[in-house]
Amino acid sequence: MAETLRPNVGSTSGGASVAGACTGNGAIRASGRFEGHAEELLRFLEPAGGEWAVVIDDLDGKGYLAYNAESPFTAASVIKIPIMMAAFHKAREGKIRLDNTVILRNEDKVGGSGVLKEFHAGLVLTLLDCINLMIVVSDNTGTNLTIDAVGIEEINRYMVDKGCKNTRLESHLMRPKPQGPWNKITASDIALLLRGLADRTIENPGDCDTMIEIMKRQQYNHKMPRFLPKEAICAHKTGEVRGVTHDAGIVYGPSARFVIVCLSQKLEDVDLGHTIIGQVTKWAYDVLSD
Repeated sequence: MAETLRPNVGSTSGGASVAGACTGNGAIRASGRFEGHAEELLRFLEPAGGEWAVVIDDLDGKGYLAYNAESPFTAASVIKIPIMMAAFHKAREGKIRLDNTVILRNEDKVGGSGVLKEFHAGLVLTLLDCINLMIVVSDNTGTNLTIDAVGIEEINRYMVDKGCKNTRLESHLMRPKPQGPWNKITASDIALLLRGLADRTIENPGDCDTMIEIMKRQQYNHKMPRFLPKEAICAHKTGEVRGVTHDAGIVYGPSARFVIVCLSQKLEDVDLGHTIIGQVTKWAYDVLSD
């Protein structure tokens, strides 16, 4: 039987109140090995304050946990996961090619993370190069070039078709609409997409494998992988803007294999948020380990 816990009532097993651990109107839903452990998640999140959403989905059916899973969060760079998936889908349909040439222009360059903004105009890349840069070093210019190749509405249509309910790309990165709306995601939507990649069912199995391999080369590894044992491998994508830190991906270890999405916003101390994401990931790994 699945466990449901309202986060702002009750007390921990040690008697300390969990009220105010984090804001949000969603209950924690826990099943399998997470039953009886839901309050432990709140104790991890409490020091950071702010708003949090977490989904953990074991790939072998050993347990599931969801907290604030349907609540909208600032997307940051986690939106790059569905952008990549939409690009592969459109390529598989034959509407674009991943080896299509993309020529970098000065007007394409935007700030934030990435390296393309440092290169000269006229640089010749492929669309697949842009996708790799978008995920591996979170390149915002590469992301916008990928968006241009696929189309914003095509990306949004793709997410709806795959079952995402409240995730939407509204604008290119670093070029938000002045009054919004802004790019948003939910933990449940991102977990759904990642589960499809891990199961090799959401796209052509070979394409799923390729996208996972790209995510395994992620160079920002100070969150989810931080406390995992060396033999565990993360295929993941981080996101970070002011007051926000996210990480979302798939953990492959000898003792556990699971999808995990950790989203946060309205944090005063983002560095503490990084640490908490690492702690939650290690906690999930330990709970699910054989």
